[in-house]
Amino acid sequence: MTVVVAHRAGPKAAATGLRLNIGSGPDCPADWVNVDRSPHVLLDRVPPIKWALYRAGALSDSHMTPWPRNIVFRNVCRGLPFPDGSAAAIYSSHMLEHLYFEDAQKALREFRRLLSTTGIVRLALPDSEKLASDFLSDLRLDSGDAAEAAMTFNAGLNAYPLVRPSGPRMLTSRLGASTHRWQPTRQLVVRMLMDAGFATVTERDFLNGALPDLASVEHRPESFFLEATHR
Repeated sequence: MTVVVAHRAGPKAAATGLRLNIGSGPDCPADWVNVDRSPHVLLDRVPPIKWALYRAGALSDSHMTPWPRNIVFRNVCRGLPFPDGSAAAIYSSHMLEHLYFEDAQKALREFRRLLSTTGIVRLALPDSEKLASDFLSDLRLDSGDAAEAAMTFNAGLNAYPLVRPSGPRMLTSRLGASTHRWQPTRQLVVRMLMDAGFATVTERDFLNGALPDLASVEHRPESFFLEATHR
């Protein structure tokens, strides 16, 4: 799928060739500038506090995954500390859906500000269309337990915890952003990219596209993938 809209002027600053991995999580390739706003970035830098929260039951075993030090702790919605047009490549995987929809729009506008006139933004997002299609197919085929299919659908949407957090876990539930605050679809995200000022949006396959060094940042084949440029 390729969508083209009227060309709009790109950033005037010359590109410096930055490769930005925004919403990186703990997967931080060395040749990229990795950006994340997770509180775990800070907790990893004060191990005594992190271990105290773990012992108190506020953190689970999965929270104890080490986070590398090569992460810029920053909220993209508040702007990133890089010049206009300084990025040759921007990659973001399964991040936008964890923001409020309005903030996801702000993030895409920030991506456009940062991207050079010849650069590429690539988004990997959960395929909620496939999730819904699979659910409806299960119901039509009557191939199993319809109630179980509904539970699978709800778990896949990840729109809210299925188990109420209690005790110390309430703290990490509020601090984190593990649930999806909206559900991406191809047409919706294409429109969001256009509204942010991108001129061309192309759907890609897993590990296939024009973004440089793609194999070092892309690890979720269950996603759908869009690349956007100024031209």
